[in-house]
Amino acid sequence: MENTRILLGKINVSLRKNLGKIIIALLLVFIASGLLAPLAMGMLVVGGALSILLALVVLLLMATVLFMLQISFAQMCSKLYREEPCVLGNLLDSFRDWRRCGIYALGYAISAIIICVVVVEGGVLLSYLTTSSGQSSFYTEDALAMMLSRMPLLVMVCMGIFFFVVLLPTAFTHLVLMDNQEMPLLAAIKENFRLLKGRRLQLVGFLFRAGGLWLVIALIFLGLSFAIVSVMYTQPETAEGTLTLLSLVSQLCDMVYFICAYSTLIRLVTAVAAFYQAVKDEAEGKEPPLQIPSNQENLES
Repeated sequence: MENTRILLGKINVSLRKNLGKIIIALLLVFIASGLLAPLAMGMLVVGGALSILLALVVLLLMATVLFMLQISFAQMCSKLYREEPCVLGNLLDSFRDWRRCGIYALGYAISAIIICVVVVEGGVLLSYLTTSSGQSSFYTEDALAMMLSRMPLLVMVCMGIFFFVVLLPTAFTHLVLMDNQEMPLLAAIKENFRLLKGRRLQLVGFLFRAGGLWLVIALIFLGLSFAIVSVMYTQPETAEGTLTLLSLVSQLCDMVYFICAYSTLIRLVTAVAAFYQAVKDEAEGKEPPLQIPSNQENLES
């Protein structure tokens, strides 16, 4: 099989050819995500006395639908990488395969909710313990604003935990489902484990080479935005000029962060598809083993 340098080149070629379609598909996923939130709120209002139970059901349903869209998006990126026929309508593929993909997405949804609840509650507790003025000032406007400013950081923590605990061990499952239309979900998960056996660290290294630079830039600008917002809350209200400048710089950092974060997502999803195809070809005896150069070899080259 081609070495990773060639694979990375193929990823770049695929993205140059298909970036427009991928961006539109990702935008549709985000629009659907934005529409689901008010719909969920409306269902909660109608729920009345059953609001607590309904809230849990709606939250699970909304998260499951979002993950089904993301599964379809990842399968689209794989088809585009393979140069197979692919249209925007393929975003509904997981809904057509709702028996398998629905359960698969539900598992992701439950895992994501548990991780988010634990991390966010931990963040709130940490904020409470670090509030110097005690409980009396914990619910003031400034304290709540400071907590909201930390949400992007908590989101990144949630995403990191979710990646290593949930996504990485099941990285190939959506592609196995796509390639084997009659295979049960449990069998697809087992096949995913078989293909990934002994290759998780190798996959992480490949993903870092494919999208690591964009991820690092995103994290840098996220940290800058967090630091700037923190500084803003230390400024007096009379410093209008300073606050305006800091606000503009913070918005610029947020814009760069989102561009880099979305670029990272696109590159990582495509990289998973490339790595899966390489491992699959190797398992079928079509190509030689995947070789990822070590750091020492990179330095020597």
